[in-house]
Amino acid sequence: MEIEKTWETVKQPPDEESAGSPWFWVTTYKEFHEGLKSIVQELEQYSELAESLELESSPYEKEIGRLKGMIDWGEKKLGAEASQSFGEITVNGVSYGSLRYLKAGILFRVSELFQKRSDVLKKAKTVPRSILQTFDERIQQLLNLAEMGILNGLKPADVFFDIISSGEQPNEDLKILPQIPPSINQGTSFEVPIIDPVLRKRCLSILGALEEGGTSDQYDTIIREMSVILEDRVRELSGYTGKLAGVQLFGETMGKLRPNITFSDDKDIQKSAHLLFRGYSGFVRNEVMHRLVSSYTRGRVLQLIGMVDYLLFILSNAETSKGKAEGNS
Repeated sequence: MEIEKTWETVKQPPDEESAGSPWFWVTTYKEFHEGLKSIVQELEQYSELAESLELESSPYEKEIGRLKGMIDWGEKKLGAEASQSFGEITVNGVSYGSLRYLKAGILFRVSELFQKRSDVLKKAKTVPRSILQTFDERIQQLLNLAEMGILNGLKPADVFFDIISSGEQPNEDLKILPQIPPSINQGTSFEVPIIDPVLRKRCLSILGALEEGGTSDQYDTIIREMSVILEDRVRELSGYTGKLAGVQLFGETMGKLRPNITFSDDKDIQKSAHLLFRGYSGFVRNEVMHRLVSSYTRGRVLQLIGMVDYLLFILSNAETSKGKAEGNS
């Protein structure tokens, strides 16, 4: 499973052009801030390599300087907002070039996590599913941040554009630093961690069949399938056996005073969770259930699979009371 390389199909603004003054939650900007620091650490290793080769200067000196400036700015802003758990950080007059560095940092962290995941699976004889699931959710969280708001469709900075693999070296004994995964600068796609086994089996098989047959105008078939999976899971967990579907089903099982599916004892949180399911059903599910929709792209379908995967995840952590729900026949 791969994520569509959206920046290859979206017209890109110049690096020097202003992107306005986007804002981030403090907790969100911390993730980007850590990404910038990860990039600098990696580039500094290459600068040390240039020095060991007795080069007069490193080709990364300018970029390291710019990144350190962004990091210093972030340290001051994060320090000022440290006491606010829900504080905001506004980046006034930021350029698209700087936003590309933020995105590259997040994707670099994702590539590191994928490598760790691969190493663990190779070395460990057994890995608890709950641990792997939590780790995959962390990867997905960072991938989502890389496409949030103004970053959606923006090409990441080409900070590792000239790194070559050891296979291209004429001397097999010559060792270089580990190659940075090409996903950052070459657009190589990431695997999407679909956690729910039913969703993964049924939807990805349809996706594979559509792509093999070249029928890209039928992606709405997958939306219908994932919507049925979600409603089937709600019926299973709640014990509801009536004929309601979609918004009405979620209202019957989650929106009542004594719901069959309880996400929280806090009424506001329970209502918010119910509205999350209701929003998906009313805005996404209903359209494809009543007509053919040929405008879906592969990337949008993958985003929605991830959304339904998350809804199924929070269902798995909800308290349920099986048996006949009010209104069952």
